[in-house]
Amino acid sequence: MTLLTILSSTAFGSHAITVGMGGLGSAIGTGIAASGAIGLWKQSIKEKKKLPPLALAMVGMPLSQIIYGMIFMNVVTGAEMPAETDVNLIIVSLFVGVAIAASAIMQGKAGAAACANLAVDSKQGAGMYIAVMGIIETVALLAMVFGMGAIP
Repeated sequence: MTLLTILSSTAFGSHAITVGMGGLGSAIGTGIAASGAIGLWKQSIKEKKKLPPLALAMVGMPLSQIIYGMIFMNVVTGAEMPAETDVNLIIVSLFVGVAIAASAIMQGKAGAAACANLAVDSKQGAGMYIAVMGIIETVALLAMVFGMGAIP
């Protein structure tokens, strides 16, 4: 069995690619946001202030991208497509996975920036921070939906 045969098998390739990329992005994004949250909490402890719980939401928001990868994976699993479309399916899965991962990573960066702003004033801007995170989330959601549109 050649490597191309293995990679062009939907059982190997497209089932794993999008959920794997979504998971990778979620791990990186939550790690970045966690760094910001820990810095915020350290500063809050140092200044004897209450720890802003919104920071925890910023850390958790990039987790949803792995769910989008799993949903896309389930659609791919249920698709009955001829074997000659396997390579196309892998390409679609790869690009959807990259978009989902990028969304999670950028969401983590935005979450870390929000945490830095919460260190300055924990009472202002919360709604705007969540709105920004939601806009970045939309990229992953649209990538998943448009990717599913490529699957008959």
